[in-house]
Amino acid sequence: MKAFVPALVLSAVSFSVWAQDATVSSELIKRGEYLARAGDCVACHTDGKNGKTFAGGLAMETPIGTIYSTNITPDKKTGIGDYSFEDFDNAVRKGVAKNGSTLYPAMPYPSFALVKEDDMRAMYAYFMHGVQPVEQANKDSDIPWPLSMRWPLAVWNQLFHDDQPYQADPQQSAEWNRGAYLVQGAGHCGSCHTPRGWAMQEKGLDGKEPVFLSGAELDGWYASNLRGLPPEEVTALLKT
Repeated sequence: MKAFVPALVLSAVSFSVWAQDATVSSELIKRGEYLARAGDCVACHTDGKNGKTFAGGLAMETPIGTIYSTNITPDKKTGIGDYSFEDFDNAVRKGVAKNGSTLYPAMPYPSFALVKEDDMRAMYAYFMHGVQPVEQANKDSDIPWPLSMRWPLAVWNQLFHDDQPYQADPQQSAEWNRGAYLVQGAGHCGSCHTPRGWAMQEKGLDGKEPVFLSGAELDGWYASNLRGLPPEEVTALLKT
């Protein structure tokens, strides 16, 4: 009974948020939650030190300084509550914030770019109607000038970013394409498991490049080679 009570409260909160817009179906929100879990959004957008879910504040060390993840709850003052779908899509898939500034590619938008519009709309529905708003101001990055200037990121996007959604390979099965879509897109597995180039770009974004998922070192950790693993090893790795 003790475990049931918080679950009941959480369900009531989630429903009350969703109920504010009856045009959004519970099925769409559930689908968006599934995709948010596949993308592991909570891992970066929740501070591990007793932080509130999706409220941001997690410090991420980069070669040029520390970046803090942002609040992606539907709070209108400090989160993304006033984002339109187009604002949300631009940030997630194109790396462009609502105010027009370019996001650092620590946000894996080169991978998220592959997510299709219907799935993006499901994720938008989830974050707007299935996530509890949290008022928590975002932290400024600790990157010294002139490295803190954002305009070079627009050049980076021109060189390394393609915002076209995933295109199925007709020579592969539906199951294969579903896996590729999740791995290359929402799952952004290559963000850690693919080596980086001179400008910190991933050297490959799909299986056409032999270095894709071949293993890489990131922040003192080694993300292992995922290529050619037997299915049972992949399952064990992801689940345990």
